[in-house]
Amino acid sequence: MRNNLRAYQKVNRESGLSAADPHTVILMLYNGLLENISIGKGAIERKDLALKSTALSKAVNILNSLIDSLDKESEPAISDNFNTLYGYCIEQIMSASTSLDTAQLDQVSEFLIPLRDAWQNISEQDKQAGFAKLNERDKNRPVGNIGT
Repeated sequence: MRNNLRAYQKVNRESGLSAADPHTVILMLYNGLLENISIGKGAIERKDLALKSTALSKAVNILNSLIDSLDKESEPAISDNFNTLYGYCIEQIMSASTSLDTAQLDQVSEFLIPLRDAWQNISEQDKQAGFAKLNERDKNRPVGNIGT
């Protein structure tokens, strides 16, 4: 029964991701990141090292996805700041995984929760302006020469 629930949740998450706009995808990443940090913390407290490793590895993978999503061309300063923050979070998660220090995970969550909340509260007007900017950037981006 539990495996069926997990399979359903995975399919539901994946179908939500495939139909989601970029704003929603980032929000889903933040939520998944915070969820896995919380799972990792609970696993450390229960001494469930296998679950700790799985959850914190997922958290690091999500942070790497957030790093990959940064628009380094149009917003280099903001991108650099987020890259530094996400890199620091990765270091803290990896250190917590090794030292079993949940305080480091609390610190990472304290950094990320306000970011997630701010992202979640972006107005519809600002989302649409962001989508328009993204579409304009993509429209003007040169397509690679295939076969040359």
